[in-house]
Amino acid sequence: MLYNRVYNFLDSSNILCNLQFGFRKNYSTSYALTSLTETIRKNLDNGEFACGVFIDLQKAFDTVDTEILIKKLEHYGIRGTANNLFKSYLTNRKQFVSINGFESKLSDVTIGVPQGSVLGPLLFLIYINDLHKAIKFCKVHHFADDTNLLFTDKSIKRINKFVNYDLKNLVYWLCANKISLNVNKTELILFKTKNKYLTDELKIKLNGVRLSQSPFVTYLGIKIDENLCWKNHLNDLSLKLNRANAMLSKVRYYVQPSTLRSVYYAIFNSHLTYSCLTWAQNASQIKRISVLQRKALRLMKFLPRDAHANPLFHDLNIVKFVDHVKIENCLFINRCFNDLVPSMFKDWFSLLKDLHTYETRGSLTGALVIPHVNTKRFGRFSFTNSAINCWNYLQKEFPEKTFFKLKVFELKSLLNKYFIKSYFEPSN
Repeated sequence: MLYNRVYNFLDSSNILCNLQFGFRKNYSTSYALTSLTETIRKNLDNGEFACGVFIDLQKAFDTVDTEILIKKLEHYGIRGTANNLFKSYLTNRKQFVSINGFESKLSDVTIGVPQGSVLGPLLFLIYINDLHKAIKFCKVHHFADDTNLLFTDKSIKRINKFVNYDLKNLVYWLCANKISLNVNKTELILFKTKNKYLTDELKIKLNGVRLSQSPFVTYLGIKIDENLCWKNHLNDLSLKLNRANAMLSKVRYYVQPSTLRSVYYAIFNSHLTYSCLTWAQNASQIKRISVLQRKALRLMKFLPRDAHANPLFHDLNIVKFVDHVKIENCLFINRCFNDLVPSMFKDWFSLLKDLHTYETRGSLTGALVIPHVNTKRFGRFSFTNSAINCWNYLQKEFPEKTFFKLKVFELKSLLNKYFIKSYFEPSN
């Protein structure tokens, strides 16, 4: 009850940081990655550099200062009896350790939010909510305590100047809020096109320590490299999928086909589809991933490696990965039109009918406006551009349907059936 009252108040009042993606309704790690990478792509498409600093906070949930948290609750409007209730909940807490029947003395708990309760994550979001206000030039993305700063510009000198300025302010904020910073695990990366060379040296310092530039960073389970070619992530994913295929090759002898299909979704498909909106828009880059998916289906059907794969997808009622990405693209756009995504995504897509007053065939079928891009890698293969192309193509296949008016599950079912049917090849 407390969680619902407080969260609804914070959400309706737009108090929580717009780029905080952790522990919130309609937010996810996938959306956090999509927002970050699309911002990078847009600026690389315009010929700019994008400098990212991925901050590592030491045990952030365990170092929340109770007095500061109570003051922040009051600042955001949780006052009077409600504030006293939270004060009673957070203060005068005790802890002890019990090992093999031996118990330590009681000790006071003066820091940290109670973990394991529904209130713990929400209280932490409130505690860290004003961090972005201390940052003047960089865009700040959060997923709970996973924080990164992103600054884009064509000049390395300006990047050095403004990023260093913001990092000083970040250190001041962390000190004031008694949160420890792990400089050694904080990563710096400069996103750029492959053929663009640095005219100046990147010199970024954090708390007096110069940060070494990394060729890639791992953020929310995805390896993001400096050119957004996803080579490191695809290598890592290939290893996971190969291990999953090895497990499928063993377990297939001991379970029913229906159970084996469930195992496939648990150990293979879960890795395959995670945040595919972010890294899987260029079909030529994910060919080897699709090869591993076909291998998984052949294993499930006890067929040789040269067996034709289309009938397998149809018989097992499994969508090809390339087509799964197309479906997810359309579902994301549908959610945007139905207010089921974070607010920063809602202006990413525009209907063609809203561009002009006269009716065209495209505007009648719910087609979207295709934005202008400058490059193939960062413009044409960006998520927004690929998603719009998928939407417009598939919308033409269903002129009697208006995609953005359908519910999410209706659109998903429609497109799943469309692709599964396309794999059917009747025998001659």
